[in-house]
Amino acid sequence: MRRAVGWTLGLGLSATLACSSLTSFEQDPSWPTPVRGAVVTEHPLATQVGLDVLARGGNAADAAVAAALTLAVVYPQAGNLGGGGFALWVPHEGKPVAIDFRETAPAKFEPGLFLDERGEVQTELSRTTPLAVGVPGTPAGLYELFRFGSGVSLLKVCSDAIALAEVGFPVDPWLARDLRDQAVRSKLERNAAARALFYPGGEALSVGQKLVQPALARTLMAYSRFGIRGFYEGEVARSMVAALDAVDLTMGKVSHGASLSLEDLAAYQVKMREPVIGWFRGTQVIGMPPPSSGGIALLQALTILDGLPLDAERRRALTARERGLAPGVGPDGVSARALHWWAEAQRLAFADRAQHLGDPDHYQVPVDALLSAEGLAQRRVGIGERADFEVAATAAWSPPESSETTHLSVIDADGNAVSLTTTLNASFGSGILVPEAGFLLNNEIDDFSIKPGTPNLYGLVGTGANQLQANKRPLSSMTPTVLREGGRSVSAVLGAPGGPKIITAVMQVLLRTLVYEQDPESAVRAPRLHQQWVPAETRFEEGWSVMLLDALQGRHGHLVEVRTGETFGSVQGIWIGEDGEPLAISDPRRGGAGGIQGKGVSEPARPGDPIQAR
Repeated sequence: MRRAVGWTLGLGLSATLACSSLTSFEQDPSWPTPVRGAVVTEHPLATQVGLDVLARGGNAADAAVAAALTLAVVYPQAGNLGGGGFALWVPHEGKPVAIDFRETAPAKFEPGLFLDERGEVQTELSRTTPLAVGVPGTPAGLYELFRFGSGVSLLKVCSDAIALAEVGFPVDPWLARDLRDQAVRSKLERNAAARALFYPGGEALSVGQKLVQPALARTLMAYSRFGIRGFYEGEVARSMVAALDAVDLTMGKVSHGASLSLEDLAAYQVKMREPVIGWFRGTQVIGMPPPSSGGIALLQALTILDGLPLDAERRRALTARERGLAPGVGPDGVSARALHWWAEAQRLAFADRAQHLGDPDHYQVPVDALLSAEGLAQRRVGIGERADFEVAATAAWSPPESSETTHLSVIDADGNAVSLTTTLNASFGSGILVPEAGFLLNNEIDDFSIKPGTPNLYGLVGTGANQLQANKRPLSSMTPTVLREGGRSVSAVLGAPGGPKIITAVMQVLLRTLVYEQDPESAVRAPRLHQQWVPAETRFEEGWSVMLLDALQGRHGHLVEVRTGETFGSVQGIWIGEDGEPLAISDPRRGGAGGIQGKGVSEPARPGDPIQAR
């Protein structure tokens, strides 16, 4: 039942009793909770599994684990056991916790393994070979999140994912489309096990065809019975090492005996960290700390923007629009000047990301300095009316958008929330499938700065802060985020996949809902921009007004590039209304679905469906 906002007051107490009791300001507050729970993921089957767990009495942690394991079955592009990620557990009462289950570099890895005789990076080594694979963290991370559950057994939490792997499920249009992609096909067909699973008889799985994964079902069963020991020890662990050894042999032993070992798997540990917490427009923003860059970059950009006259500029733009003097400004009031501020705040945050962020266990990340009000105020006053390319490098490299990551958000009727993002890095990871265990392995080593100044798969550059080192965790753009109204009750749970575009996608949805008063669905559907410091161009999805972009380029000096046919991120979010009703929004840029207890699961988008509301 929804509880009223306010303090629990003790009335009519005697003076003696009052002296030995809590005052009204010392008593626990009763913050409002949602009317019902909600789940949103990038696949309707995973969303339904999460809702079913809530219906059976599980809490948000139980539902999130169940949904994530289901994504490992039904969404092989990014759902995984062989990858890693981050989760925020934000209980209705108590402190929020950040769970870091990012992959780690194997103990024998060092930068020289990836360089040719001239000292140049051999990029394919960190993308499609055994040297690409970091120690997986997802099974350990999900098990740690499961510890916050309601007491439901791990077998019950795993049961739906096991059944879907064992019995099979119909391939959806998104998986069928991705398997037809020539780059994906080329990568997966190099691996015999992946080729047999996804291209039976030499043809890509088609829409409606059943994908059955008995080996993955056995792995999930072992995990449900033995927990992390069922993955990091025993038959599953041996099968991972054997699969990499076999691939290494066919590639001419490129790893020089340094790839993932049984010792690496046995030594893996989840890190429980303090979230980064800031404020924007009276709303508490809870984010993931390093080695995720998402929380710090998001808070930096929002803090910079919070000190700029966003409201005054919006009112000016709307007034000018009414008078016919602001071509390109829509009813939301987003002007060219506002877009200029958005892009410059992103540029500054990504410059700091490249210079200062890495694994805090191996590098002293200056978190306090990066988030200091004084430092960010200095950054803010440095923003003029023209784009500042002095803080940007000149490398002209075009990063592709990939479906490498997947995000899910959950809230239960008690007000507990989970924001969880996992990754294989590139779509289908390294393309190396463990035949006896049935899952794909990541290519997360490419997220390190193997050689400072050399861009990775997504065009991101770095310094020594993120340089490859044994047992180190690579920097990430994953941005699981939870908002609490006034720092009290959860008002939104969101995140996204999309490489570096994760950060900017989440930022823009927050700006549109908290500043421009858009409803969450309109904010998620709205076109996006992306600026990541290198390259200097500010990129835009289709759907922006041409006149608005012309003004941004002419008046503010931005290098504007519209990315035809590309989408930036895929926000999966839950918002709680004033009446306590949750709203679950799955970004139509992909085929996910939102679900609400007692109301079912939304219809997923299909490839080619319109994104912006017409």
